[in-house]
Amino acid sequence: MELWLIITDGNVPAYSELYERFWESLFETAYWHLYDKAAAKDIVQEVFVYCWQKKEQIQINESVAAYFRTAVRFKVLNYLKSETAREKYQLLAGRALPNITCNTGEHMAMADLQASYRRELERLPEKMREVFIDSRDHGLSIDEIAQKRAISPQTVKNQLSAALKKLREGLGNFFME
Repeated sequence: MELWLIITDGNVPAYSELYERFWESLFETAYWHLYDKAAAKDIVQEVFVYCWQKKEQIQINESVAAYFRTAVRFKVLNYLKSETAREKYQLLAGRALPNITCNTGEHMAMADLQASYRRELERLPEKMREVFIDSRDHGLSIDEIAQKRAISPQTVKNQLSAALKKLREGLGNFFME
């Protein structure tokens, strides 16, 4: 927090220090969602540039790391929303995902996360769950889901937004520092 306060006064070396501390973990966060090094790098750079440009307006009350991690997640979500990114993601999904080695603790944490995700998914109302699965597991677009389910595209958007909110709330413990 002290470092951020120095940065808000325009201290470039302090911002360089912040960049060095967080760049790698933010890149890993973005890459984990995208499996695209170039896009992950661009997103992290955009977040750092934006935060430097808006340093006087940004109010960070708790954790600088959490603020930047959240900013990267939102940028990733916005990136995935774009049509070209969605198509590229579908192409990448057909390829083998990179081998990631995990220790036993990480395997246990991943298993816990997957079990919690499945449990939270089952807690969603049936129609909301079906829309979410069509989107995330079957890769259908909003219009395709609307047509398949005979509902409006806005209803699909609302269902997806509500599902993500509920899943975020239910899985919140996994994303805390």
